[in-house]
Amino acid sequence: MSENVNDRICPVCGKANGCQAGDPDCWCNTESVPQGLRDLVPAHLAMKACICRACVVSYKADPAGFAAGR
Repeated sequence: MSENVNDRICPVCGKANGCQAGDPDCWCNTESVPQGLRDLVPAHLAMKACICRACVVSYKADPAGFAAGR
């Protein structure tokens, strides 16, 4: 069974991810996403949608607190 994934929704928080895939000016082209945050993405959504900037910034500020709040 195939699942439809909205690639405009952050797989971590469920909000709009603001990604403009393919646009060289998209914020995600210059942002490093920590592996620990990537590990929080459910397996069925991994590599199917970008994590939003808010999650990246929040995770980088407090990785343990971010993970604990999930």
